[in-house]
Amino acid sequence: MSAIQKINPENRLVVAKMLPDGRIDQSSVQALQQWQRGPRNLELVRHGYGSDMLDILTHELGLVSVDEEGLLRSKIIVVRSEEDAKGAVMRLLGKIAEALVVRACNADLWANRRWGQVGRRGRYVHQTLDDYIAVGTGLETTRHRYAQKYRPNDPHRDVIWIDKSNTVSELQMLDQGRPAGISAGLQLKASMDGFSYIYRSDVARAKYEVPLVYFDLCNDYYKLTDAIYAEERDVAIGVDIVRGMDIDPALHDELYSHWWLADNLIRGRMALDDLVKNDLLFDAFKKDLLEQDDATVITI
Repeated sequence: MSAIQKINPENRLVVAKMLPDGRIDQSSVQALQQWQRGPRNLELVRHGYGSDMLDILTHELGLVSVDEEGLLRSKIIVVRSEEDAKGAVMRLLGKIAEALVVRACNADLWANRRWGQVGRRGRYVHQTLDDYIAVGTGLETTRHRYAQKYRPNDPHRDVIWIDKSNTVSELQMLDQGRPAGISAGLQLKASMDGFSYIYRSDVARAKYEVPLVYFDLCNDYYKLTDAIYAEERDVAIGVDIVRGMDIDPALHDELYSHWWLADNLIRGRMALDDLVKNDLLFDAFKKDLLEQDDATVITI
């Protein structure tokens, strides 16, 4: 796709990069409709989300480190097979979704209430959640801050909530408005092809111990849930399985942008260095990382 988009006169809403002097970078202009439906202008995505992705890959997922020479080191494996690449991208997106949800909850009171409501199967958004902190069971920040809650192999709970005054205590699921004695949480899935990568392997056979939040990056949530309901009538659509976009449209859109970067990284079309092209920002990032003695690298 050409970096320069031809915009029809009636398409007056566009996405573009603003230069330091306030002018619009004409080579980055893309019609809003094209941006929303894809493919997204990769330069715009890199400019808007590249540094965030690099930060998540490093500090939250432990996938990137910097050696003593200041070079980025990564265990993100380049995959050439089409089928394997799609699966690897979706696994990486699921981890990124975990980091994004936790960050959103810890940065915004309302977001924490809304995600917490879904996690404990509550009927209403409630201020009770203000006493709890969202934690990602597979995130590096959890391993450092709340080691007892670090459970990277937990098949059900990607996100949990712990009591601010007693971090051992976890938010409880509700049953008819009362604590059910089961830890609340969320299982997160993201996909561009829910039937191929989620339906049979995860969703259709899930026990729905906690709500499963599905980020349908190809807009197939209703098609998927209709198929699930046809086979399992006791599944509560919108409670056991919830659409990520319905909870937080902005986070869904952000994750969609991360998909374009993740897909290019996994396929070897983009290097880690390409995520941040601002030399000063990149140098500051590496300096900060080098000062962390416990930086780790894992594989996906």
